[in-house]
Amino acid sequence: MSAQVQQQQSDLQALLNEETQRVKSLQLELDAKESEIEHLKQKMALGAADSSSIHSGNDMDLDDTLLGLPFVTRCP
Repeated sequence: MSAQVQQQQSDLQALLNEETQRVKSLQLELDAKESEIEHLKQKMALGAADSSSIHSGNDMDLDDTLLGLPFVTRCP
């Protein structure tokens, strides 16, 4: 009976080791994904800042520049 208990204990220890490795692997994968998400958020923030700075530099809209100009159409 003692040999059977030792075998069960050994099997459980091996299973525990496998599960521990699986959890570590999943944690590494999660950390990598979180890092990627953070990088993409920063990239989006920079893109939004670049976009707003481009638009803020031009206070006149296209419609404002056309006010007062005669409407011209060309016929073929």
